[in-house]
Amino acid sequence: MRSVALGTGAGASGVLLERAAELSMLVDCLEAVGRSSRGHVLLVGGEAGVGKTTLLRRFCDARGQSARVLWGACDPLFTPSPLGPLLEVAEESGGELQAVVARGAMPYEVVTALGHELRTRAPTVFVLEDVHWADEATLDVLRLLTRRVETVPALVVASYRDDQLDRAHPLRILLGELATSQTVGRMRLDRLSPGAVTRLAEPYGVDAEELYRKTAGNPFFVVEALAAGSEGIPDTVRDAVLARAARLSPEGRRSWRRSRWCRRRPSPGCWRRSPATRPTGSASA
Repeated sequence: MRSVALGTGAGASGVLLERAAELSMLVDCLEAVGRSSRGHVLLVGGEAGVGKTTLLRRFCDARGQSARVLWGACDPLFTPSPLGPLLEVAEESGGELQAVVARGAMPYEVVTALGHELRTRAPTVFVLEDVHWADEATLDVLRLLTRRVETVPALVVASYRDDQLDRAHPLRILLGELATSQTVGRMRLDRLSPGAVTRLAEPYGVDAEELYRKTAGNPFFVVEALAAGSEGIPDTVRDAVLARAARLSPEGRRSWRRSRWCRRRPSPGCWRRSPATRPTGSASA
């Protein structure tokens, strides 16, 4: 998601709109890990495009001098590689962890090596992004690491799209198993409020009420609409919606077809704006 002035990304003031409480929670968790040398797991959920990556990147960038950051991302592959998101982490850390992951070891061996790595520098922020796409071995690593997290000085953050989990999804099962764990916290990112969308739309001469009605405050949709500078729903938004719909269960697709995204045609006034510079910044989801 692009960062726009006063938006969910970095504005001129460097502030994320309506994300102060979430940033504070991340900071508090990391500080608690630093004081106690006992790890903690934070599960960050939210729909696609709500700004999970933007939030975590901002948090990690700010901690760059005080904590080590290890970042692994799951990919939406039809044939995901076992331990895929840990490959980049292992390459960065090297040593035992790299050797274990490279040979495709069992999850418990990976967790043992990962634990050794996380103890080499305190504190560490270990991010596993988009775990709704994780392969089964990676989910087993997260399951086992959660059980042992108090033995390592690390904040483990796992982000996921909670709008793409049906009842039988492997991650849904894991979330249920972790529901009563004292070492696991949860955070859910909500959409932007009408007021935040109004602040975003103001510099671009857009009808803020109509923009909010069409996007429902989803940050990705809002920012792409402002960036498009043309009438109609931007191709980036249309493609994102169709791609997400394709991954839904049959029941989910039926519900989606009945939703306003399928029924409504865009109002030309929604996207029309006065000439302005295109929003700039980094992409995020």
